[in-house]
Amino acid sequence: MSLAFALAWLLPLAAGIALWLALVPRRGPGWLAAAMGHGCVFGLLLAAACVDLFARADTADAWQRAAPALAVLAALAAFVARRRSRSSILPRQYKVENANKWTIGFLAVALASLVLRGWLMLREIWLRPTFPWDAWDAWAVKSKTWFLLGHYAPFVSMPDWLAQPGRELYTGVAWAYPATLAWMQVWFASAAGGWIEPQVNLPWFALWIGLLLGHYGQWRALGVSRVIALSGMYALGSLPLLDVHVALAGYADLWLATMLGFAALAWLRWRRERDVGQLVVAIVCAVLLPAIKLEGAIWLLLCLAVAVYDILPRRWRRLALGAVAAVLLLLIFVSRVALPVPGLGWVQITHSSIVVPALGEYALRFNADALLSLLNSLFVQPNWHLLWWLAPGIVLWRWRALREDAALRHLGAFVLLGFAFLIFLFTCTDASRWAESYTAINRLILQLVPATVTILALACRDSEHVDTRPKSAVLPDPA
Repeated sequence: MSLAFALAWLLPLAAGIALWLALVPRRGPGWLAAAMGHGCVFGLLLAAACVDLFARADTADAWQRAAPALAVLAALAAFVARRRSRSSILPRQYKVENANKWTIGFLAVALASLVLRGWLMLREIWLRPTFPWDAWDAWAVKSKTWFLLGHYAPFVSMPDWLAQPGRELYTGVAWAYPATLAWMQVWFASAAGGWIEPQVNLPWFALWIGLLLGHYGQWRALGVSRVIALSGMYALGSLPLLDVHVALAGYADLWLATMLGFAALAWLRWRRERDVGQLVVAIVCAVLLPAIKLEGAIWLLLCLAVAVYDILPRRWRRLALGAVAAVLLLLIFVSRVALPVPGLGWVQITHSSIVVPALGEYALRFNADALLSLLNSLFVQPNWHLLWWLAPGIVLWRWRALREDAALRHLGAFVLLGFAFLIFLFTCTDASRWAESYTAINRLILQLVPATVTILALACRDSEHVDTRPKSAVLPDPA
């Protein structure tokens, strides 16, 4: 491994951690894990943004051209973080949690197995070229083209490509997909000195580490005990399908799942602590969802809907629900409706089809076999261990804690709405073929998994951490 490649890793990590500490200077349970986890993911995305902004004209030397801007950002963030850490109020002393030797032994074995699993995934990435179909056919096409070409060139639809033979244009099945991850791959390819796919795909392993550490740290800050937080980290990090997306690197779904999970956690902390830094993190993570993958626009809309509902007074909530019901009735009785969706354009909805400009047309028809495939994926196939068997049991066991915690109720509503959307997509449109083939159905379910595990982990915390405050106590005084 060259010095340039090592620096191309160290610089984003330093920038991401410094940015997190600048936004969230308070120290408490899990603060170091949260800083390292979020910093790892944020730093990689910052590197992608710098390449997009400063290295389009010379992708072969992308990291050299983008590194100065990232270094300046890291230095500024570190300066702000240092100033804020000095002025922030030190948190109270937290009691030491005691666990019996059997619990400690069990967690030690679980974490050791997680480390072994990580080592095996790292070996898979390091010894294998880009393997999954969509990874090389859709996601790596832009980054590899731009790097080998030496500069940026636009990707357009097939008709536009055919209509303009004299221009330097490229096309592909995923021409409309966001390019954020492509720019990140260009950063590492230029630092490696060539398109060396194991090194280009290493960020997926860093993403796995960031996902686990970020969630563990935020769970601890939200009052989850160390034992429950470690158990949740193991449960999340050992899911077979999630690990497949790490070992067979190249898909964007795990990035989307991580950012959605981070947005949910930051929103929960802002709701509890009214920390402006957490609010900024939640907003940025949610806004970046469509920049990672197109269906991120759907999750962004659901995030906005739940967040707005949460801050509305009770009387306005009824009006908001009434407005949603009116829109649904409009969709039923009007033959054609056009709705603007950020990141997807104007979505045309009729009684027979849904037309999404960036994705195509989906015919509306019910498919019972697709519903059976969905249930089979959740409860029969070994994609998720026993997650979807245990989740309803934990919800019933901790129902009172969930019912009394308004923030968890609303996060639960978000997850349920997300699953309702997936059920509709895979059973009532011709996207059902992706359910029957067990392809996209599992990838889209993965996007909701971190938020789901967060609900289960927070449901198991002590009652003293449940948010039972009335709305007037939760919202700040406008004066």
